[in-house]
Amino acid sequence: MKKYLKCMALISTLMIFYLFCFGCQTKNKEFRIGVLQWTEKIHAFNQTYKGVLDGLKDKGYKKGVNLDIDYKNVEQDKELALKTALDFVKKRVDLILTLGTGSTLAALKATEKKPIPIVFSIVGAPKATGIIRNYDDSGRNITGVSMKVEVKEQFEMLKEILPEMEKLGIIYCTEMPQAVVTGKEAAAAAPGLGWKPLTVSFPKRDLPELDKIVNLVAKKVDAIYIPTDPILDSPENLETIIHISDEHKIPVVSVSGKSVEDGVLMAVHCDFYEIGRQAADPMVQIISGVNVRTIRSQRPIIKKLSLNLKKARNLNIKIKRQVILKTDNIID
Repeated sequence: MKKYLKCMALISTLMIFYLFCFGCQTKNKEFRIGVLQWTEKIHAFNQTYKGVLDGLKDKGYKKGVNLDIDYKNVEQDKELALKTALDFVKKRVDLILTLGTGSTLAALKATEKKPIPIVFSIVGAPKATGIIRNYDDSGRNITGVSMKVEVKEQFEMLKEILPEMEKLGIIYCTEMPQAVVTGKEAAAAAPGLGWKPLTVSFPKRDLPELDKIVNLVAKKVDAIYIPTDPILDSPENLETIIHISDEHKIPVVSVSGKSVEDGVLMAVHCDFYEIGRQAADPMVQIISGVNVRTIRSQRPIIKKLSLNLKKARNLNIKIKRQVILKTDNIID
């Protein structure tokens, strides 16, 4: 009996030692991650990626130590995104991190025959664009963190700021599916708040005429809403939209805090750095051996209201005290 107990004790000790060593090996092993960044021109994308790296670091994973990160920026080029994703598949990376809807769709197409785990972030409408089946079960080799704040939630705040508004202009480029989806959501939500929507969508090739497009819309509406559109949210295009709208004394509303710093009146938005940190959690789970299809996708935990009081004064918009008290970021 004593020999049996000694034997069992030895086995238990060996098992604990094995598990401890396995855990150490997991932390010490270098995992290969392909990062597919949609654009570096928009601040939110860079903030999201920084959040991912900081989140991974806090969990014990760092580039050059136990992570081999192959970072590629495709600058809103769909063909380059697919080519890069296919290259990640050839390199047999352990995981693909996609930042942006275009990057995510490219990675899904590239991994159809070789389902490498994908974690997405800064995606505006993952369900509506077909990236996931639903948040609890993606239905494929992907999980991640959406940037989506419901349009209704954004518009309810806009209603508080502009209670007498009657007509809302909605503009977006048709190139990006998330822009189309969120633009249509905005048009559907507007009547519920008593607004008449005017939607103008156009292909990327018409961007040289952006000033004329915005000018025509601004003449007919009380405010302009830019949905989740990385094309119109780029600095040069956003500057054009703001400049023309200012000439007509029309406020612009968007889905990014940075755009409020750049001259948009307001935005109800996620914290892009924080959704990056959120995305680090499923990445670590996958690195630890968890099946990607068992990890549910997430919505933003932190949502913020950014408000440009300087722009409000320039447009003669009076902001109520209760709105200011709700504001997370005030630009003045």
